[in-house]
Amino acid sequence: MSAPRVIAELVVTGIKVLGKATAAAGSQAVRNFKHKPEGVADSGSGGAGSSKNKVTSQLGMSLDEAHMILNVKKDEPMDVIQKHYETIFAANSPPPPSAEPVAAAAKQAGKQQAGKKASKVPTHSFYLQSKVYRALERIKAEREAATGGGGGAAAGAGDAAAAAEAATPGTGSGPTGGR
Repeated sequence: MSAPRVIAELVVTGIKVLGKATAAAGSQAVRNFKHKPEGVADSGSGGAGSSKNKVTSQLGMSLDEAHMILNVKKDEPMDVIQKHYETIFAANSPPPPSAEPVAAAAKQAGKQQAGKKASKVPTHSFYLQSKVYRALERIKAEREAATGGGGGAAAGAGDAAAAAEAATPGTGSGPTGGR
C-alpha cells in the first residue's frame, strides 16, 4: 500500500468514528432533555396535584426538600418544625456585635503574634438562612393549602411569609436579619 492511500483511509476512518460519537452524544443530549426526574414538579400538567405544583414553582422548593432542610418528618406538628427552624436560623446568623471591637482585635493580634493559631470564629451564611426561611415558608404554604384557608396556595404562601417574619424575633424583614 502506498502512503497517501493509508493516510486517506485513516482520515476516512477517523471521520466515521467522530461522526458516530457526535450522533450518540446528540441523541443522549435529547434523552437528557426529555427526562423528568422523580419529585420534580411538572409545570405543564393541570391534573389533581396542580395546586402543589403551583406552590412548588412559586416558592422554588419542593415539599420534600423543605422537610430535608429543616430536618423534620412530614407528619411533625408546626411547633416542632418552628423550633427546628429557629435553631438552624440562629446557627447561621451573624454573631451579635461585640461591645469592645478594638480591644478584641488587639487581643486577637497578640494571640497570632505569640505563635498560636487564632480560634475559629463561628461563621454565618446568608444563603443558608435564606434556604431555611424558604423551607419554613414552603411547609407553611402547604399546610395552609391543605386546610383550605387563606384563598389558595398563593395567599397561603404570603401568609406563611408574614407569619415566619413575625415568629422570628429580632430578624427584621425576612432572612436578611434587618441588614
